[in-house]
Amino acid sequence: MMKIGFIGIGLMGGPLARNLIRAGREVLFFARNKEHIEKTLSAGTTGKLVSSVRDLADCDIVFTCLPLPQTVKSVMMEDGGLLNHMKPHSVYIDTSTIDPHTAGEIEAYAAQKNIHYLGCTLGLGPAQAELAQEPIFAGGDRATFDRCKDILDIIGSPVHYLGGVKQAYAFKIISNMVGMTNL
Repeated sequence: MMKIGFIGIGLMGGPLARNLIRAGREVLFFARNKEHIEKTLSAGTTGKLVSSVRDLADCDIVFTCLPLPQTVKSVMMEDGGLLNHMKPHSVYIDTSTIDPHTAGEIEAYAAQKNIHYLGCTLGLGPAQAELAQEPIFAGGDRATFDRCKDILDIIGSPVHYLGGVKQAYAFKIISNMVGMTNL
């Protein structure tokens, strides 16, 4: 069975990680917020808190759901960043709301490390995520998407493949802008 890592178990990431745990998947997660940790651990016996982001380096898939593009880059790319330590051919899936340019930088950096990258933007909110009814819009290599589709189906529905990584993030920005005009 695939070992899954998760960084960012807050408002949106928490439900995604808990859906994986409820489905019986082994999920190692890194977090600092005690309330988020307790809520995620209560989802089932297959979730385990780790003491460092680096403890996720042996995972087959690592998810992030972080609040800012700079945070994603810091955790994944800077000195000591997880992409520098993940095993070759593993998969990094980002569900954060970041811009297409940053996504392109991460994609290029991951490719240099022989790590596959999917950008998976989320379409609704925490309530839908908790019920695994969060629309997911994925971008990246098609073979990597196909390899991870069963995992994505656990965390959300429906799951759409949009093409390249930048397309997923551009779609998210456009979707947010359209949503704002309807307020």
